[in-house]
Amino acid sequence: MRFRFPTINLAVSLAVFLILTPSLLPAQENNFVEAWFLYEQGKVKMEDPNGPELGEALLFFQEAIDKRGGTFPEAEMAIGDIYFREGAFALAKRQYDKAYELRTGMEIAEEKYTVLYRLANLHEIQELYADMESDLRQVLEDQPYFVGDQFPQFQDSFLSAYYEKGLGHLFKLYRMDGVAFAVPAHTKLGWFYYRTGRPSAILHCLLALDIMITEAVKELRRVDPGFVFTTVQAFIGAGLERENIKQYLVAGEFFKTLYYLATSTYAASRPSLAESVWQILASYPLEAVGTSATTYAELSRRQLESPWIDPYINPSARKIDFPQK
Repeated sequence: MRFRFPTINLAVSLAVFLILTPSLLPAQENNFVEAWFLYEQGKVKMEDPNGPELGEALLFFQEAIDKRGGTFPEAEMAIGDIYFREGAFALAKRQYDKAYELRTGMEIAEEKYTVLYRLANLHEIQELYADMESDLRQVLEDQPYFVGDQFPQFQDSFLSAYYEKGLGHLFKLYRMDGVAFAVPAHTKLGWFYYRTGRPSAILHCLLALDIMITEAVKELRRVDPGFVFTTVQAFIGAGLERENIKQYLVAGEFFKTLYYLATSTYAASRPSLAESVWQILASYPLEAVGTSATTYAELSRRQLESPWIDPYINPSARKIDFPQK
């Protein structure tokens, strides 16, 4: 996730130009721009404030695909979104799979991650957790230092810094630039691995938090070039003073991920370290942030009073017949 500022929609601008001067563009370029114009009309129908007109939106997306000669991955994904809203999950999956197959034709390369996140969400809703995990790990295949021969050494040093020196020390040492696309994958896998009893939950929570801090610190330094990360508490205080950073942290589930870092740390038999993370959430005044933050602040206070480990999700329904004595 990145900080975004108002921009003019390129597709709409080009379409307006085409309408005004149709004879100036070759036929192939005309088709390209007309397809994007149709696509944008479909998006408008989907997001109509008076109520979405999904049927009309579907027609616009199908016309856009035809105008592009049958290859328009963004429109295929949008059709998948329509089927998803209608609860037609099998059809939605078909569309998302098709969009991902055509990902090399996307105008914005990072949109391929959007498709994978759509698939992961679709699979989670259906409790197809193995498929969800596969989708999310596919996103992480593009994250440097997370895959490849260098990963084991990185993992050891990264986790050792947390276990031995604590959260603040870790985030002073490591910055992860250019991989904001991986935040949702790490946050979800952190939660999922905690709820399935896997210690790797800690690593994914830490990576998600580190990436979000990296992005937020860059933004803080735009207005205060001398800003230096010192502690998590000081970072939260500085970040929440700026509305765009606050929205970024909330959208990225920063406070939820911080909570699940603590719970997964406790589950890994490191209670003192877990308490130090819970304390960050429990002691900081997060009421102004919203429900998402205050919920995990309250859970952290309860954990400090009497800690617990959440039950595993999706337990097996298989009956086990134990030997009779």
